[in-house]
Amino acid sequence: MTKLKMLRAFRNYRPGQVVEIPGGLAQELISKRFAAEDRQQELIETAAVEHDVETADATPKRRKRK
Repeated sequence: MTKLKMLRAFRNYRPGQVVEIPGGLAQELISKRFAAEDRQQELIETAAVEHDVETADATPKRRKRK
């Protein structure tokens, strides 16, 4: 399976769509300039935990004496 980025519409594929296609058909699409090989690396998503501490900043309001 080869990862291709479609350059022109072909069957159900739209331009800009990235698809995985078997080798023979992939080479044919590349040679006819319907697609180009997608060489973009897979992005790895990572998560980080930030230890932010929130403190209460409100002080109780004093009642006015009558």
